[in-house]
Amino acid sequence: MTKDTYQPRVPDLMEAPIMLEIIIWVSAIIRIVICFLPQNNWCSDEGNLKLSIIRNAVFAVTGIGVIILYAISGNTYGYHMTRMVAAIIISFGCYLPVTLLSKKMPKIGMLMIPKTCAYIWVIVMGLQLLF
Repeated sequence: MTKDTYQPRVPDLMEAPIMLEIIIWVSAIIRIVICFLPQNNWCSDEGNLKLSIIRNAVFAVTGIGVIILYAISGNTYGYHMTRMVAAIIISFGCYLPVTLLSKKMPKIGMLMIPKTCAYIWVIVMGLQLLF
């Protein structure tokens, strides 16, 4: 009597386009470096508008890269990562107006509430992958 052994197929790893990976890493590093610059005037009320625009533009590049990664992966292996695209778009859609307009229109800061809800949705989706 022979014993049949079942060997599940291990899925091939998905690979992102190398240029996309480079863009995401470089933009993330540039943003970190910009955030460390003392010219940001983090401890003052006035801040530095020019650096604010630059660091948030670089952040948008990183975010667009991550959105593309999740869009490429789609529903691979049944992970339903296309929902992650929606959550990230909602998050950026609420964050960018706050960074650009909150000094002139403080009430626009209320957009941080749906942004935070989108972040919580991202966390929930990540936890669903673990359990």
